[in-house]
Amino acid sequence: MPLDNVFCSPKFWRTFFSGTHYSYDDIPDLTGQVAIVTGATGNVGYATVVALAAHGAHVFLACRNRVKTEEAIERAQADILQLQFDHPNAKHVARFDSEKNQPKLEFLELELGEVRKAQAAAHEFLSKGLPLHILICSAGIKIRDFELTEGGYENHFGINHLGHFAFTTTLLERIRESAPARIVILSSMAHELPPSSKAIDFKSLRDDKSPGHALMRYGQSKLANMLFGKALARRLRNDRVWVNIAHPGCVESHIMQDMLESDSKPFRAFCSLWLLLAYKAQDAALTPLYLATSPEVVEKNIRGTYFIPIANEMEPNPISDSINHQEELWAYSEKAARGNNKV
Repeated sequence: MPLDNVFCSPKFWRTFFSGTHYSYDDIPDLTGQVAIVTGATGNVGYATVVALAAHGAHVFLACRNRVKTEEAIERAQADILQLQFDHPNAKHVARFDSEKNQPKLEFLELELGEVRKAQAAAHEFLSKGLPLHILICSAGIKIRDFELTEGGYENHFGINHLGHFAFTTTLLERIRESAPARIVILSSMAHELPPSSKAIDFKSLRDDKSPGHALMRYGQSKLANMLFGKALARRLRNDRVWVNIAHPGCVESHIMQDMLESDSKPFRAFCSLWLLLAYKAQDAALTPLYLATSPEVVEKNIRGTYFIPIANEMEPNPISDSINHQEELWAYSEKAARGNNKV
C-alpha cells in the first residue's frame, strides 16, 4: 500500500476518532519484571522508561551516551516520584520514597552502529544473570545525511535495523528462558515508502556512490524493522514470547520542523499535515506500552502484528508479509552479524 493510499484509508483516519485503546491506568503491576528500552533518552523511549519503572519494572536504558543517560535516569526518578505524589491512588503505580526505595533504572551502554558492539552490549546484560521479560527496540535515526556506520552500512539501515537485529538475537535465548515475555520493535508509517516491487535494496547498503533520498533510506530501514518483527514472530510462534511492531506516531519534535525546510513542496505539505497530527511523547509511548504490557496481547495471542496510535491494529505494507522477503533480510542480517564483509 503506497503511503498516499494510507492517507486515503478510512481505517487510518478512524483511529483519530475512535478513542484511546490503552491508557497509563491500564498498565498492570510490573514488579519483578526486567525490561530493556533502546533509545531510552529520546522522547518516546524516555516516556516508555518512566511508565515501565513507575509500574515496578527494573528498566535498563540502552543508549550510547553515559552522561546523557545518567541525566535521564535522574530526571526519570524525579518524574516517577512526582507521578505518585500527584496520583496517590493511581492503579498499579509502585510506591517509592526519595531515600531508600528508588525506581530501578540502570544504564546499559549500547552502540547500534556496529554489530560487534551491539552484541557486546547484549553480553554485558547477560552477564548480570537477570531474566529479560520486555525488550523495546525504540532507538533510531531519522532522515539523516548519508553516511556509513562504523560497521560499513548505510546509516539508517545499520542503526535502525542491523544493530537491533544483532542486539535482539544475542538476547533471544535469555528472553525465551524468561517467558512469558514481549518484544516490541518500533517501525514507522514510512515503511510504506519503498517501492512495492522490492523490499530492501541490498546492493545500495554498502555503496556510498548511490545513497538515494534520505527519506527513502529511512523508509527502507523502517520496512526492515517490519520484516524483522514478522520473521521473529514466526520463529517464536510456539514460545511464550509475543513479538509485535509499533508505529508510535509522529511526535512533536525539531526533526519534523527541520523536514519542513525540504525543497519538495509535496513533502513540505505532508510534513505540515503530519505535524497537525503529532502526539505528545507520553501519548506516543502508549502503543508500544500496550504491546509490551497489556494482558490482551497474551489473551488474544497477538503476534507479528502492526499497531498505530493509540493501540490500533493496522495493515502494513503488504510486501512485509512476504516470507521470502523476510527470510532474505534475515539471512543478510545473520551474515552481517557474523562479520561477513561480503554481504
